Amino acid sequence: MKRFCLLIVLLAAATAAYAQKTPVANDAPIIPEKETVVVDNFTAVPNLTLGFYQYARQCILEGLSYRRINVIDVEQDGYGRPDIVYPAPEFANAGAGHPFDINRVARLMNDYPEVRWYLTAYISRIHNHPVDHQSKDKDGKPVVRTDFTAEVEADIYLFDMETQEGTGPIHWKSTYTGGHDPAHAEQHVISYLSQKARSFVTDFFRYKASVIKLGEYNRRGKLQDLYLSCGSDIDVERGDVFHIYSVSLIDGVESMKKLGKVKAREVTGRESCRCTVSSGEADIDRAFKAGETLVAVSDNDRLF
Repeated sequence: MKRFCLLIVLLAAATAAYAQKTPVANDAPIIPEKETVVVDNFTAVPNLTLGFYQYARQCILEGLSYRRINVIDVEQDGYGRPDIVYPAPEFANAGAGHPFDINRVARLMNDYPEVRWYLTAYISRIHNHPVDHQSKDKDGKPVVRTDFTAEVEADIYLFDMETQEGTGPIHWKSTYTGGHDPAHAEQHVISYLSQKARSFVTDFFRYKASVIKLGEYNRRGKLQDLYLSCGSDIDVERGDVFHIYSVSLIDGVESMKKLGKVKAREVTGRESCRCTVSSGEADIDRAFKAGETLVAVSDNDRLF
């Protein structure tokens, strides 16, 4: 089994998730396509109730499915894993292992031969404790209010069927304080897993597109906007940020030079969008007119 290391995330986010090769000059533009991820059953520590386990899994699935990738939920396809789905006492013991099973991956992914990515998660910790807040009422008498702080932790495991390499555990941790009911605090902190999943998708599954056309110039002759070869098919939204690179081959090795940054202003089609140039106007303008290959790489989700 491949060795898992968190450092692989950095490399994978920059390279492996780019499904399309960068074209050299005069090639057709890059038209990015959504990646598809098969999401397996999860596992959880025994102190997480079945209801909260199901809620946590649903929150993660919602975050993963928000945009940019297609998600296949194995439970919707009738796959079950009752021996370790819930609860998983063997994983509560230190050193007992984790839910990633390469043999399980091989068997399951045989039913999804066209899919590159496999994902599972281990909800490794759920905990809450009371927190007392001291204050004074209008008469100056001391008042103690008790809230609850809840913490949830999860480990994410991703496997690339194309390269046969794994990434993980990717550790997520969220904390929430509020309310007088521990269940209320737990419910809120678990809902944060959806945000974690959404951020993970936009950070890991970045995509590339081509600069296909320059737009308008302002009165001072500076480039104001341009068009990219990505749109609604890849769930581009107004406000999405892209970094623009000039790509060249040096002795057969691809080299990328960062020129500037643009922000999606309008989705103009399934495979096109109009972007405002935020920085690097002169360099982008010069490089495009010189016939250089300009590639846009999506940035991570700035909401998180």
